[in-house]
Amino acid sequence: MSHHGLDHVMIPELGRSDVLVAEISRLLASPGRATRAVRELRRVDGLFSELDRRMRAGAPPPRAWRVFGCDRGVPPAFRRGIAYDYATDRYESMSEALRRGSGAAQAWKALAEVERCWRRLNDALTERSPLPEPWLRE
Repeated sequence: MSHHGLDHVMIPELGRSDVLVAEISRLLASPGRATRAVRELRRVDGLFSELDRRMRAGAPPPRAWRVFGCDRGVPPAFRRGIAYDYATDRYESMSEALRRGSGAAQAWKALAEVERCWRRLNDALTERSPLPEPWLRE
């Protein structure tokens, strides 16, 4: 999965996943005007890319995420079940939605989809879902 780089995104306290999650949530809660949708979509994409990079590198999850089994290692694929599938599907949906929207109208629609995907992923992780597969620690 490839996201835009962070060259256009200013992130305070870059070292903290909590800040990334809060900023993604803040931007998606009030995305602004449709004329700025492309810029906002890029900002969210950059933030999510950094969160993704940190989680894949084994950074601890944000404190608000009460992820299930994070400290127990990765169970074999045949034992993961519906909760893993749900978290992974939400992650993939978010990633796909971030790649949509080259013009203002498309980006505005994409932002609405990204907000839905993010809310579902963030809510699941806050409610003790396991991490999505790309973030599992082997």
